[in-house]
Amino acid sequence: MSGMPDATPAGALDLPIAVRWTDLDAYGHVNNAAMIRLLEEARIAAFWQAPEDQVALGAVEPPAALPISGVGAEVSTVIASQRIEYARSLGHRRDGVVVRLWLSRLGGASLSVDYLVLTRDDPEGTAPYARARTVVVMVDAATGAPVRLDAGTKQRLAAHTGEPLTFRD
Repeated sequence: MSGMPDATPAGALDLPIAVRWTDLDAYGHVNNAAMIRLLEEARIAAFWQAPEDQVALGAVEPPAALPISGVGAEVSTVIASQRIEYARSLGHRRDGVVVRLWLSRLGGASLSVDYLVLTRDDPEGTAPYARARTVVVMVDAATGAPVRLDAGTKQRLAAHTGEPLTFRD
């Protein structure tokens, strides 16, 4: 990883995510397992639709919705892989973090989500706490077989694509 962060794509989404007191470990920094939860919270906020009845009650609709909507949906997702590189320790922050994410790859039935974990005092992302990538696969909820992204979904998601992050070897 170089000293400078990768360029942030124009279609990246900045999502505020709370850091909970219980995310800290005995050393006073966000535990590695809790960091995965922060990334998951951002991914859900960006891509996963709430059921229609919850949207009617005020649930926020995601900016880049995937064709899935939770329990009972025909299409589900599974995580194929996840990679996180930590640049520095993140302690408890009452102002939370900003998870900047974008799609670094749109495949037939999968996509790669890249992330930078930032704080509000670094909106340019010059010193991210972590960088990560998650590969998400769309699957048929009944059979588990991969399901290809349709052309309309790919077109919608393309607005949130950008260059992949560079990781250490």
